[in-house]
Amino acid sequence: MRIALFGKPFKKKHNDAVQHLVDRIHGLDSEAFVYNDFMDFLKGSMKVPSTLKTFNCAEDIKGYDVLFSVGGDGTFLESCTLASENGIPIMGINTGTLGFLSNVGTDSIDEAIDSIVSGKTWIDERSLLKVEAEGVDLGTFPYALNEVAIHKRDTASMVVVEVHREERFVNTYWADGLIVSTATGSTAYNLSVGGPIISPSSQVVVISPIAPHNLTNRPLIVPIEGEITLSPDGRDASFLLSLDSRSFRIAPRSKVTVNPASFKAQFLNLAHQNFFNIIRSKMHWGIDPRER
Repeated sequence: MRIALFGKPFKKKHNDAVQHLVDRIHGLDSEAFVYNDFMDFLKGSMKVPSTLKTFNCAEDIKGYDVLFSVGGDGTFLESCTLASENGIPIMGINTGTLGFLSNVGTDSIDEAIDSIVSGKTWIDERSLLKVEAEGVDLGTFPYALNEVAIHKRDTASMVVVEVHREERFVNTYWADGLIVSTATGSTAYNLSVGGPIISPSSQVVVISPIAPHNLTNRPLIVPIEGEITLSPDGRDASFLLSLDSRSFRIAPRSKVTVNPASFKAQFLNLAHQNFFNIIRSKMHWGIDPRER
C-alpha cells in the first residue's frame, strides 16, 4: 500500500494522536510520502521515522492508494488539490473544529487504518467545479470543491453580478457578493448566507447572493451540467474571485465561467459514516436545547 500524508500545524493536545498515526502509516508503508512543509512541522513536534520521504506536488504522489489529511476542513480542501485529479481517495483526520469534510476523529485512527487494511471503507465521490476567469491565471488547480464566489474588495459599495446559464440570462444580483456552491459546499459558505443543505450526491449547484439588496433574490438551485457565466461590476477597481480558500483579483466586467469538472474528489469513509449522521452530529439535530 502506498500512502501519502498531508497536513497543517495543529495544537499540542493532538501530538500523541498524530504520532500514533505516523507510526501506523510507517508500519504499512515504510517509505510513505509526507508533504514537505508538514514534515518540517512534525520533526519539531515528535519523532518521525527516518525512512519517510517528502513530496511537494500532485505529480509526486500519482498512483498512490490513499492520502491522509491531518487538520480541519480547510486542510482537507487543500488536500483535494493534490489528490483529486489523480483519483486518490482522501481520508480526513480532524484536528480542527467542525469537521464536515475531515470527519475522522483522532480517537478513531486505529479504526480508520484497520478499516482501510481490511477493505471495510467506502468511497463517496464528490463533484468539483472547473473555473476559468478572463485575464487571470488560476494556477495548476482551477477547481473548487465547495464554492466559487465573487466578493467586493475595499469599499462599502455593492458588487453587481450578472449571471447567465447556458447563455440564457438568469439575473443581475446587487449584493455584497455571489456564491456558486456545489452540493458538498452547501454546508459551508452557502449555509451561512441562508442557502439550503443539499445531499452531496445531488448533481446540482446553488447560486446564492451574499446580503442581496433585493430581498426577493433567494438562493437558486440548478443542475450542475451547464455552463454558468458570472460578470462582476460596480464602483471597485477590482473584485475578489475565490475558489474555496484561494483568492484572485478580477477586473470589472470580466467573465468568469463555471463548469462541472471532468473528475470527482474521492472521500474515504468508515463503514458507519454517512452524510445524515454527520450533519446530525455537527449541527446537533434532534437534541432538545433545554437539556444542554
